[in-house]
Amino acid sequence: MQEDRQNQEQMQEGQQQRPRGKWFGRGIYGSKDVPIRILDGVIGAMIVAVLIMVVYFTINGGFQITFDTLGGSQVEAQKLRHGELVSEPEEPYKPGYDFQGWYVEAQGEEIAWNFESQEVAGDVTLYAKWIPAQITVKFDLNGGLSETGASELEPVTVTFGESYGTLPAVSKDGSVFVGWEYDGEIITADTTVQMTGEHVLTAVWE
Repeated sequence: MQEDRQNQEQMQEGQQQRPRGKWFGRGIYGSKDVPIRILDGVIGAMIVAVLIMVVYFTINGGFQITFDTLGGSQVEAQKLRHGELVSEPEEPYKPGYDFQGWYVEAQGEEIAWNFESQEVAGDVTLYAKWIPAQITVKFDLNGGLSETGASELEPVTVTFGESYGTLPAVSKDGSVFVGWEYDGEIITADTTVQMTGEHVLTAVWE
């Protein structure tokens, strides 16, 4: 018994005297570090799961395709998956402007979106491109004559948002030409075109 007690005391002393560096020299996966091994396994599994979820939702989760008409009629957004093509929507409408297509902004430049070949790789906002419409203007001489003596004038084309420019001169025996009128307003060369479609200017006499 005494011998066993001495052996036990020697073992305890050896453990107490064992250098700290040697104790950790077994590495984190020593016989007494099984919980750490399990924890590392759990963390590794979680990382793999997160990566799988990211890849899955990137490919299958879908991306939002938004159409900004910049003041035009509303266009419904689309939800597409990675690699799919955007369905070209019906052309929006904006009074006084002609639609020129859908564009995406990239590094400060406007690039036309190709609906036939350009695949979706992320959320996208497409912007409508507009140019001022060309408006046809006709003239009602109201009994007057053109400078060439004609009772009719050829229509002219003006640009929405810009001035009418030079308007034709007309005359009428016994009357003074006041100007061209539309909807109760006298239209001059400097008047800005606000009508969004074809319209008629009528000669006013006094």
